Amino acid sequence: MAIELGVYDTRNTWALKTNISTEERQQDMCPICKTDRYLSPDMKFLVNPECYHKMCESCVDRIFALGPAPCPYPGCDKTLRKNKFKTQIFDDITVEREVDIRKRVSQIFNKTYEDFNDLDKYNEYLEEVETIIFNLVNKIDVEETEAKLSVYEESNKSKILENNNSREKEYEDFKKQEELEKELRLKKIMLEKQIEQEEKEMNEAARREILNKLSGSQDPTQMISQVKKSMLKKSSARRKQLDEIMKSLNSKQSGNEQQDTNSVPFTPFNGDRVLAKDFSISQEYYDPFIDELQKKKDYIAAGFKAEQVYERVLSEAFIGLGCFIEEEKASAVA
Repeated sequence: MAIELGVYDTRNTWALKTNISTEERQQDMCPICKTDRYLSPDMKFLVNPECYHKMCESCVDRIFALGPAPCPYPGCDKTLRKNKFKTQIFDDITVEREVDIRKRVSQIFNKTYEDFNDLDKYNEYLEEVETIIFNLVNKIDVEETEAKLSVYEESNKSKILENNNSREKEYEDFKKQEELEKELRLKKIMLEKQIEQEEKEMNEAARREILNKLSGSQDPTQMISQVKKSMLKKSSARRKQLDEIMKSLNSKQSGNEQQDTNSVPFTPFNGDRVLAKDFSISQEYYDPFIDELQKKKDYIAAGFKAEQVYERVLSEAFIGLGCFIEEEKASAVA
């Protein structure tokens, strides 16, 4: 009995593998010319938003080279144009179609919360957009929905164009900022490597200089102090460049964090936040303990920043100003 079950399971597994391999081959085969991707590894599948019937790039060039032509799929009466074909991104055509519909609708219904300043109205607007997308994806009242899209687009042309331009500008600014931050990080890494290499070379040179001068009659303590001062002067230029880069990166990160914080609605679960601070952080503070921690590599690697320490201390010092506990207790009791 055990042997029969083993044979049965093996055959079922073989049949399952055969079915899977057949489905995979069908996915990698052009339905029109039957070309297999196994024989043509560079083959690309294209789809047309009119009907989303996929075919290989060679078939598109061959069938639609002379102009618009009917879709070669049996039973499809759509007339297709070559310039409307695009590369298929998703294996599931349903997902491909929904993504395209969402892109098209979002280009027309492109209002943001700032256009309403009312959360309920904005949510109603988003619900209306999702209803339109749902109808188009599932082919429900398509003509009526398309007419609604056209009427809205015609009556809000200027606002749609303005929002699209604003969105493109925001994206361009975001890309520029990303490139700038990437460039600053690369400069920081290069400077750190240069500083490390120069420190090794200077330490070696200082060691030789100390050994040479120790053979003379100079005071060892004074001589070592002089050598250290000369080393600090040589490395100060690189350190200054590195500090400027770190300040630029920190200012950009703090600006992004402030912008993100302002855009998030208040919730007591995340704790209160004071948007306007009653103090300003100075560029320099005398704190030997913190200064020493800034020089330790393990602290730097863990993300230690002296500015955050000073900001927290000042926040704790100023956070209670203007809070009168007795008055709050009295009002709560009343």
